[in-house]
Amino acid sequence: MNTESASAASLEQSVQEIAAAVSAYDGPSGVYQLKGLASLVMKQALKDPVFRADLFRLVDVFPTLEGPEQITDHVREYLDPRAPKWMAASQSLASKLGIGRSVLTSLTRNNIIEMANQFILGTELDEIARKVGQMGQKGYLTTVDLLGEKIITYPESDRYLNRITAIHDRLTAVAPFLATNANLTGPRISISIKPSALTPHFGPLQRETAIDEVIERLTPLLKSAQDAGSLIFLDMEHYDTYELTLEIFNRLVFEPSFADLQLGLVMQAYLRRHVTELKSLLSLLGSQDSDHPRLWIRLVKGAYWDTEFAQASAESHTPPVFTDKAESDLSYEESTRLLLDHHRSVHPAFGSHNLRSLSYAIAYARAKGLTPSEYEIQMLYGMAEPMSSALLAQGQSVRIYTPVGELLPGMSYLVRRLLENTSNSSFVRARFGNKQSVARLVAPPKLTRETPLPKSYPEGYAHEPTTEFRHRHEMRLQGETIERIAPTLSSANKIRVSIGQTLPESGQWSISVNPTDSTQVLATVEEASDEQVEAAITAALKAQPSWAHASLTDRATVLRRAAAYLRSHRLEINAVEILEAGKPWLEADNDIGEAIDFLEYYAIWAERLGHERLDSPAGETNQLRYRSRGVTVVIPPWNFPLAIPMGMTAAAIVMGNSVILKPAEQTPITARYIVQAFEHAGLPTGALCLVTGRGETVGAKLVRHPQVSTIAFTGSRAVGLDIIEAASQVVPGQISLKRVIAEMGGKNAIVVDADADLDQAVPGVIYSAFGFAGQKCSACSRVIVHRQIFDAFVDRLALAAGTLIVGDPRHAATQMGPVVDDAAQKKILGMIEEGKSGSELLYQGALPELNGYFVPPTIFINPDRQSALYREEIFGPVLTVERAEDLDDAIWRANDTIYALTQGIFSRSAKAIARAADAARAGNFYVNRGITGAIPGRHPFGGFGNSGVGFKAGGPSYLLQFADQQVISENLLRQGFSPDISE
Repeated sequence: MNTESASAASLEQSVQEIAAAVSAYDGPSGVYQLKGLASLVMKQALKDPVFRADLFRLVDVFPTLEGPEQITDHVREYLDPRAPKWMAASQSLASKLGIGRSVLTSLTRNNIIEMANQFILGTELDEIARKVGQMGQKGYLTTVDLLGEKIITYPESDRYLNRITAIHDRLTAVAPFLATNANLTGPRISISIKPSALTPHFGPLQRETAIDEVIERLTPLLKSAQDAGSLIFLDMEHYDTYELTLEIFNRLVFEPSFADLQLGLVMQAYLRRHVTELKSLLSLLGSQDSDHPRLWIRLVKGAYWDTEFAQASAESHTPPVFTDKAESDLSYEESTRLLLDHHRSVHPAFGSHNLRSLSYAIAYARAKGLTPSEYEIQMLYGMAEPMSSALLAQGQSVRIYTPVGELLPGMSYLVRRLLENTSNSSFVRARFGNKQSVARLVAPPKLTRETPLPKSYPEGYAHEPTTEFRHRHEMRLQGETIERIAPTLSSANKIRVSIGQTLPESGQWSISVNPTDSTQVLATVEEASDEQVEAAITAALKAQPSWAHASLTDRATVLRRAAAYLRSHRLEINAVEILEAGKPWLEADNDIGEAIDFLEYYAIWAERLGHERLDSPAGETNQLRYRSRGVTVVIPPWNFPLAIPMGMTAAAIVMGNSVILKPAEQTPITARYIVQAFEHAGLPTGALCLVTGRGETVGAKLVRHPQVSTIAFTGSRAVGLDIIEAASQVVPGQISLKRVIAEMGGKNAIVVDADADLDQAVPGVIYSAFGFAGQKCSACSRVIVHRQIFDAFVDRLALAAGTLIVGDPRHAATQMGPVVDDAAQKKILGMIEEGKSGSELLYQGALPELNGYFVPPTIFINPDRQSALYREEIFGPVLTVERAEDLDDAIWRANDTIYALTQGIFSRSAKAIARAADAARAGNFYVNRGITGAIPGRHPFGGFGNSGVGFKAGGPSYLLQFADQQVISENLLRQGFSPDISE
């Protein structure tokens, strides 16, 4: 055995010995020491994972419920289906007896409070200070974490900061009391800060704003902590903001005014990049070496695995977290060695309830000759108490992470702790619930099986990943691309009619301008003449027969090559959309992703159509074929200048049609990339023609041309109805009845039910209403709120709207840019002014000092329900909010429109959600999320009523509209012989 192997074996033996000593302290822990009814309920939860999930959902919603009736209804809804007999009987009795509801309400409340008290230290300042002092006298250090609601407004951030500052000030007053215990070896006072609670802009695209605001707002507390000798930890939260938190920490570390501040950072071992980042950070902090380092690293596994995994799955990203628990454990042990090896640069703190992880840290520290004063064990309040007692008794420095705050804001924390205590993979459950052997629990981590991402459907299709702007290098590349592309867009940039052959110029030109700066011309655009329109029709008719004879597989290949072209030009197209359509970064990037999705999705479905079968009895064969219809005219809108025209064009092309694309006048530069993508993909000349010009002239000519077979349109109801009417007229020379696929907008509503989570509902409504300045057919223009939470919702909504960053979309932080042109601006501003006469103005934002087509985000309440403001599609950043008496009233109000495109609901009642979904007059219905951002294959999109005709875009039936079906039936019997049944 070599020296390295001997050392590893000795370390492992020490780990086992330490674990055995710690586990000798036995006793109940966490939820396993609840009493009475709470204990019975938790036992059922441990036996039945479905009941457990429903129980924790009830815990989550409980603080929002009012009155015995509402509470009883939710208890029965959540728990009845899987309740044990004793519980089901008591709930049934409670629902029948008047007093029973009050009793059930009281029991439910008391048991939830009991569970909360297990994990939340206290609420009031004096209570917090007293209990921290009591823990100090027992020998425990603490770090206080203030629980709170999701921060979406500045007043909420102010409340958090004021409260955490008050807690720190109160604890400094009891510091002399804590100092009487000489066994406390670390800072007596410690506060854990959530950076996301310090600004409503804590997101990757608002990186610079977020970092500056966090540091500015946190500075007074940090100075106070430095004066008091307190330790401040920055909690690491979701991966989206990982780099922001690292940068804040680094800036504070090297800020001269905080040279004596004891500052800590939480790092998560379950992240794939964690060890690399930890090594880099330790190298950076090497200059901070000291016998008593002021910088701390708290090492944890990570608390948001489910969220990170689900979000990665949704965006087709590689999960940023390990998908085998053993990988996280191995990462933790490697990080433990790194931290203890650098104990002079940082003070290591090991946060865990895993007996092996903590024993490993202690064993490695001892092997290096370190004392417990040179590192720290950290554990959560209310969890694995026998372990913390054992560690303290063995002379370890133990700091308890102590959440404090109100019950309502603490619910999400409570649910996470309940899950952590009861999940099948939980160490706490294995040790204190299932009583597994110590030998099994402290065995070295062994890689087993990774959790696979869900399979996509249809097989082979995967949603195109979004650009990960949470990484600074991706933001840098996009910013550089914008600066490179901007100078190339000018009046010298000519966009001509393109049909695969040279045409004389029409002599009529228009300009495309930047909606953010209307003085900047981006392109000069040719207005197609009658002769050019005829030439395009002729070219398309000529190309169509040979293209129609190409196999579905060959056509699908062309779509995939076009998708590859878009991928390779993604940043460039993003830049063009930002400049030409005024789209913020994320909106532009999503548009390109959706265009690629359409290409890939339709390619797969086209190939599947080639394998459809019909019933064929013996002696007969029946075949279903799809024949191309001929020339398709595609008339798209400007708001999704790549995705929508690409989707309609790709569907027509893959079904063997030739296409004439008449792009929106406002976004012809983006449309040119569609032609370039298909040229690159090898589409035959003439199979795709670009015919530019105004809709009322060029578009009208194309729609009425007798050689056009299909018209795919997305836009306003008025234009859509005109197209449908024109297409219904059969003219001389027309051999096919025209088919129209039209999506024509909506007046979309979101219902906010009495039990809705406002932390979800308010941001969901804000983005649905004001994302891309409300210029989406799916955008929310009406919100209908249950009277019980109307005031609370409206207050937060107005404040949240006030945080929107309105400005130039060239800047990554911009959340809302301009509307598309002067006509749109005048129309929307006119409707706002008209609305002020009959509705109550709740909020109207300020406008940036830019020479563009800006409209302020505007919210009305108690709208005049007969007004144009309420009834007509505005297509801008204007929202109305109204009160509903109950859910039935809300559903009726949501359906009270001629449109039927999108609706949504925020509710935590499965029954309420089902009722609303069943009654919804909408093609797309969304639950507990925004109502925009449909993804092909996941959310096939389209409505009915006055919202459109045709199958849903991005769905399995969409391609059928671009073909005619033909059935060929052949009799195989010849003189009593049939080859399909004869050997």
